[in-house]
Amino acid sequence: MHPSIPDGSLLTVDHSQTEVRNGHIMVISLSDDLLVKRIRRRLDGLVDLISDNNAYPPETIGRDMISQLRVVGRVVYFCRVP
Repeated sequence: MHPSIPDGSLLTVDHSQTEVRNGHIMVISLSDDLLVKRIRRRLDGLVDLISDNNAYPPETIGRDMISQLRVVGRVVYFCRVP
């Protein structure tokens, strides 16, 4: 999520916030991967996972994968590690 959240930062995650909310940075589990991404719910029911790092294009979670998507929580704070 660089430049918004620098690599190696410590994250505080609110595990009570597990609903997909547009524009929020969330920790998600997809298959066996744990990711920190900005989430956007589309009108067609699909979900876009967006990295603030332009080197990584947005990924769309299709209907075949949506059941494997689990929101762990919302990132509410981060602390840069020196």
